[in-house]
Amino acid sequence: MALTINFMPAYAQAPAALAALRADVDAAVAKAAAEGARVVLPAGEPELCDAFEAAGVAVARADASFGYVYGNDTAAARLFAGEKPIPSAVTGSAADALVGGEAWLRGKDAPKLVYVNGATEPVELPAKVSVAELAKAAGIEDAKAVHLGFPQGDMVAASSEGDVLLASDVVRVFGADCCMADELLRICREYRHETCGRCVFGHEGSYQMATILEDVCHKRGKSGDLELLQDLAPMMEEQSLCEVGRVLAKTVRETCALFGDEISAHYARKVCPAGACDAYKTFHILVSKCTGCGDCLDACEDGAIMGKANFVHVIDQRKCTQCGRCLDACGEGAVVKAGAKKPKTPPRPIPVRRKK
Repeated sequence: MALTINFMPAYAQAPAALAALRADVDAAVAKAAAEGARVVLPAGEPELCDAFEAAGVAVARADASFGYVYGNDTAAARLFAGEKPIPSAVTGSAADALVGGEAWLRGKDAPKLVYVNGATEPVELPAKVSVAELAKAAGIEDAKAVHLGFPQGDMVAASSEGDVLLASDVVRVFGADCCMADELLRICREYRHETCGRCVFGHEGSYQMATILEDVCHKRGKSGDLELLQDLAPMMEEQSLCEVGRVLAKTVRETCALFGDEISAHYARKVCPAGACDAYKTFHILVSKCTGCGDCLDACEDGAIMGKANFVHVIDQRKCTQCGRCLDACGEGAVVKAGAKKPKTPPRPIPVRRKK
């Protein structure tokens, strides 16, 4: 049985295994040669590839435009056979063992290198860590959820008092101003990019999930969308051929369980509770600042602004297309963009308040 070491980042922006490798390349090469291991490395790292090959270690130079797939042992086996790395089953099904590069070099229970909230440099955290510590590492005081990226996919409430085991290179901490429907859409798009197209539930399931969430976030959602996600997730979790589809389904299922009310509010109440989705943001003209100059009226090409000289102008929300031209045109700071909380404005133009 061959031992395969995977140094491919699941996320291009979070190369934890490569960071561990670069800490001592010579030692890693010697270890691989001694264990008779073979390695998977990015094709864009020729010096690292050459170093292993010079020591007689078999190297698969992989396409770095994908990441998740290389953590699957059946895909890795195909790669060394000269085929496309398309998974045929969940990890653990292949004859050859596949180990992540960081765990192989540093030890399974050693502190984990983790990239938190898009940071360009990793932080070192205990392999078993509390949710509160993850929120602290992100510098977010009003955290509402923590997402552990692939291959874990856990969505954990920030209020959780239990510890989590870190197996992903990426951790995202979501604050009160993050819309969980929008964040889940972004996650679905990431997985959608990684699916190989081999199975219906993994490939088409991720497409359906992303489509539903895109409608929700762009004011096209409809009654029952949350239930559709909740129905699709367990089927996808069971029927997907590999862990890419299964982990996404798990993330969707857990997010819907934690934040179902927030997701459904987009179509049930026509509001984004976090005030993050642009489609649900509205423009308003503040009575206290409007001078009735008419600049916003001239800038609006949709006829959505009512007003005349020396009158506080009013935006007709039914006609407004959220283009933002009025915001750019107003030199008084009277036009504001509002999320979930809307300022009080008159239903029709009223005389400008004269400053004393």
